[in-house]
Amino acid sequence: MSGSIQDMNNRVNQNRSLKPSNRARFKDNNRDNIYSDTVPALTKLNFKKVSEIELKKIKDRIKNRALKDRNREMFIFLVIALTLVATIFILFK
Repeated sequence: MSGSIQDMNNRVNQNRSLKPSNRARFKDNNRDNIYSDTVPALTKLNFKKVSEIELKKIKDRIKNRALKDRNREMFIFLVIALTLVATIFILFK
């Protein structure tokens, strides 16, 4: 019995030793790069430039797709609800 507990304690200590330390390295906190193998990624994002007309078309396309998805979800919900009601009605008739 005590061997199992000792084994558990050893595993907990081993897992704790694998975690990165909270101690700051060098003069500032370099924990951001603790798991990276290469140079840190650039944080600046480059977005495509589109005209106002294209932007309106994209927004309309997204709205239409969202409306279609919402209608499809409502249809599926109604089919499931009607099937459930019909099953309950048949079982308790």
